[in-house]
Parts: sequence; C-alpha cells; structure tokens
Amino acid sequence: MIIKKEHARTLLKLKDKGTLEISGEEEAPYIELERANLLSMDRPLTYSLTYWGRGMAEILEKLISAGSIPHPDEWDEDYRWLSSEIILMMESALRNGNNVSPLTYEILRSRGLASTIKEEKKGERKVLSEEGMTALEIFEKASPRLLIGRELYDFLRKVPEGPAPQSTLPTRTRLPNLLESMRLIAFSIPSREIYTFTGLGKLVKETLQYVAPTYDIVLSEDIMVSLARLMDEGREVLTETEIETLEGLAYIDADGNLLPAGEKLLEVYNLWKGKRFLDVKTIAIDILDAEILRTIDRLWDKHETNPEILPTAEEIVNELLYRPLKEYRHLISYYGRRIYQDIGYQKKQEIEKKFAELKTVEEVFKSFYEKGGKWREKMMDLVRQSLYSLESFGLIKSMEMENKEVFDITDHGMKVLKDMNLRGIRDIPSTAVKAITIGNREFAAPNRSWYETAEKRNLVSQGGPTESGRLYASLAYQVDRMPHLTRFELMVLKAVPERGFFIKNIYESFDPIWHEEIEFALNKLEARGYLDILPDEGVVLTEDGKLLKRALAGAPDSLGNPINPLMVRVLKAIAQVGTLYVREKKVRILPRQIQEAIKLSGLEPERFNKELLILRSAKLMGQNTINEAGLLILKLLEKYSREKALDLSEIK
Repeated sequence: MIIKKEHARTLLKLKDKGTLEISGEEEAPYIELERANLLSMDRPLTYSLTYWGRGMAEILEKLISAGSIPHPDEWDEDYRWLSSEIILMMESALRNGNNVSPLTYEILRSRGLASTIKEEKKGERKVLSEEGMTALEIFEKASPRLLIGRELYDFLRKVPEGPAPQSTLPTRTRLPNLLESMRLIAFSIPSREIYTFTGLGKLVKETLQYVAPTYDIVLSEDIMVSLARLMDEGREVLTETEIETLEGLAYIDADGNLLPAGEKLLEVYNLWKGKRFLDVKTIAIDILDAEILRTIDRLWDKHETNPEILPTAEEIVNELLYRPLKEYRHLISYYGRRIYQDIGYQKKQEIEKKFAELKTVEEVFKSFYEKGGKWREKMMDLVRQSLYSLESFGLIKSMEMENKEVFDITDHGMKVLKDMNLRGIRDIPSTAVKAITIGNREFAAPNRSWYETAEKRNLVSQGGPTESGRLYASLAYQVDRMPHLTRFELMVLKAVPERGFFIKNIYESFDPIWHEEIEFALNKLEARGYLDILPDEGVVLTEDGKLLKRALAGAPDSLGNPINPLMVRVLKAIAQVGTLYVREKKVRILPRQIQEAIKLSGLEPERFNKELLILRSAKLMGQNTINEAGLLILKLLEKYSREKALDLSEIK
C-alpha cells in the first residue's frame, strides 16, 4: 500500500465525485490504488472507492480539517504519507504495546498518525493516534489485488530480490509503486534506504522464472483460482479458455499435469489467500562457537589415527590453550571480553597489552588466573558455555562414548563448518540473519544497520542473499532448538518487560560499562527466540521468552548457565520414566528409575548427575521431582517440537 500526493488527491476527489471516468494518461495512480484494494475499476478507465478506500479518504479529510496535515496539494511529489515503511513503524509500535519509538515518532506525528498522551502515574506516552490505528486496520483488512502484466513480468524477472540498497531499483519507472501496492516489496525504516521482496513477492518472482509469457496477463487471481479448481475438482470444471490460458502460460501440460510454474503458483495462491506468513526466525554463532566446531572436527580426524583422542571438553580446551595464538587472532576480543568481566573493565588496556605480548592462550589465562589452577577452570567454563550454545542450536550433539562425554557435529553443524572453512571464521549475529528472514513477513524490510551487518559477514551481496546468507536463513528454520541461557543473558531477559521497552531502555538499566555485554546478550536472546528486536529498536518478549522468564524466576544469580541443553535432556528423560501428578503439577521419579533416565538422556552418568545438581540449584527440580518451573521448560521443548510438526490445528 502506498499513498503519495497523487494518490491522496485521487482518494479525496473520488469521495467527492463518487465515480470518475479518466483518460489513459491519468490512470497510473488509479491502478496503484486499485491494486491496494482502495479503488474499484467499474469498467475500463472508470473508478470508484471501495469500502476501504472511503475509510482512508475519511482519515485524510479528518486530518486536513483538524490542521494535523496540509492538503495534498501542498505535499511534495515524492512525499509518502502512507507506505511500507510507515506501515512497519505503526505495526512495530502496536506490537510493543502501542508505544511509538523515539526513532519514528516525529515521522508518524507529522502525518497525523501518532500523538502524545498523558497517563496517571505514568506521565507522557507516545502512541498511535486514532487515525493511525484506523489506517493500520484498513491496511490489515484490505487484501491487495494480484495481477502481473507483461511489463511488470519483465521488471520482476530482472530486479534483485533484496535485501539491497534502495538505489539498486530503477528510478525512471512507476513499477516499484505497483509492487508496493500489491505488497510484493517493502522498504526499511525510518528512511527507506533498504528494500526487500516480501514473502509473497519472493514466491511470485520465483514463479515467473518458469512462466511462458504468451499473454498480456501472466499471473492473476482468476488464473490462480482456475488452477486451484483444476487441482481440486478436475479438468471438466474449467472452460476451454481457462485450460488454454493455463497451458499457454506453462502452468500445466497438455494432459493437465502441473508444471514447475504451476507448482509455484499454487504456493503463491495459498499464501495470498491464507496469509500464513512465516515467523521471523534467526540464529547466532559466535567466533568461539565456530572455532570449537573446527576443533571438534580436527579431534575426530586425530581419533582416526589415535583412538585414545576423543573430542571431549578437556581435549577441546587443550587444543585451544596450546595452539599458537597467531593461528586464531580473531578470538582475542572474545577471550578479552570474558577476562574483562572477571578482572574488571578498568584492566582492559592491560589485558589487551598481554594479548599482544604473549604467544599462547594458556599464557594469557595464566597471567590473570594464576592461583590454584583457576586459569584452566575459567577456560573450561568458557568452552562449556560455547558447547551449550552450539547444542542449543542443534549444531553439535553430546553423547556417551567409552564412558566419556564426547561431542559430535550434526548435519546442520557440518554445513556451518563448511561455510566457515570456505569463507573464514567469523561471527554470525542474529540481526545479520534477520536482515534476510524478515522478508518472509507480509510487509517488512530490515533496517540499514541489520543490512550492513549482514553485508560485512558476506550474507548479502549484489542485490540479495549470498549462498552463505541462504544457508543461515534456512538453518534458522531447520535447526532443532534447545533452551539455553547464560547468567548475564538471564539478567538482561529479566530486565525486559513484556511491552513498552526499547534497546536504549535496556542499556539504561545497566551500568554503561556493560554496553558491549548487553549487545552480545541481546544477540543470543533474539537468536534463541526469547525476544524480538523490532526494526524501530523496540524490544518485545516473545511467548517463549515469557515462559522461560517465568520458569527461571527462582534461579539464583550464581549459576553460570541457569538452563542449558544437557539440563533439558535430563529433565526430558526423567519426565519419560517418572509419573506426572497433574493436580500437584509435578513429575515424581523413584530412585530405581534413575538408571533408566540416564540411559534415555544419552549422557554419561557423571555428566547426568552434574546436570541434575544444577537443575536442583536452578529450582527446576526437587530431590526426586520435576516441579512446576521444570514443567514449564518441558512445555517450551514441546512447543519447539510442535512448531516443526505438521500443523493440523485448523482442521475441524
């Protein structure tokens, strides 16, 4: 949906006149409004307002009458009163409990779409205005038309899918307006610097790669309905003209069988009709995570020639400690950040100097943790945390082998390792991946900082995702997730209310010295699906985040990882062999059933018992029971499984 000067004038004119017959030279803005379902074409070159168009015209009239906005005659030609980036600003505010971001408030206020209200005991709050709420409701209910002619077909096949800079789009054509009207393309906030094809737009674009453009109209609602009826009811329900059209455009063959274009068109039809767009998911991999993946792979290679070597946590630590520091200088900032936390940020320059002088990680850690061998313990904590993170994204799997806990790389992990070996060890932040996956929504685009982050990591280039970008975007939806939180991540999670918070509010909740740590924690929290960072810098707790926050409300601050994948595996195993008491909200296990639970968990006994102790410390278990908090963790795990299963919830 897009309303610029000429569109606004058209809406107001039609509200006054009722119906207008126009010339072909005037038709462009009328067509764009018709595609947005704000106008109806009564006959060629004759238009009137739809119900939704009348509503939008009334909003404009009301704002002009109140002096909130000037009359469209006074607007600049390129002024966008309503468009994809404005819609995204309003949607983000509504998702955040109707709290407009400081980043977007003035833009919305100047359009009459936001205002400031005073609340008792709370003070002033920036919210969507009544007109803004109504405009957003119209957008949500006015389903766009979908019609692709030959000119738009040629354009769609050539233009990059994004995300990409807005400057990539051709400027001497109105076709981007048409795409925006049909919600096939969206622009970033606040100043439309980045564009991307939407979930529907990408499917339409992909479909057109297979279409034979033998007619003036190559894709339309009528064509989609004809194809759907053919599949559901058979060839006999269609007219000969409908059959000829589907065959001529290469949607079906002469026998009525689907061709590749037809298969894709059915996907377009289902998405267009059902509006069941993918959730925006992401994933995050730290530099240490990537280095540990590579280390596990090297240890398995060594195992082939020396069976005594296995990728245990101890062997991984040995590899990282004794390897020359020059081989992986990219890890210095990661190690430094951990030492800053323990020793104090005032020692930052001293720590950086040590890294420059010393030759191995062992020497660095010994320098700061000399007493009682604590340096090795600290390194083990760091490695263990990364192992938990890798397993939480299903990139590795811990298992028992020769009475030891060893780590193996999953198929998804091997894909990541291959990418890292090919393109270099680097971190993959959640926002870099989300710069790609946000396009799966109905009408959204990444902001500029997300795009630039993705570009630096070689996830986007030349107008769209790279091979690497497509890999991480697909992994965001494919991996088997497990709950995991570090101590600091839980602190940040607890600081975020359900609604009405922005990134700046989180920074204000902590000492300024922790800015880097907060950024790191937000990255992981979003990647694990516990909160959603909106394009306007709003921060919203997800349902998963609320559930986890509730489950860990009683966890003490002393735990380095108040929940981790191994704890979850222990919980799951105990739940499988124990007995659920629904009224008491507990699962009880008998002492004699512990051995069976150990076997089901796939962990070696010592590790099982260690995780069992942590579960009790985190208040997720009693001595021999899973309590209500522990059941909430299992509920989250069940939710993960359900999301990956076939959804039959709408079948009655």
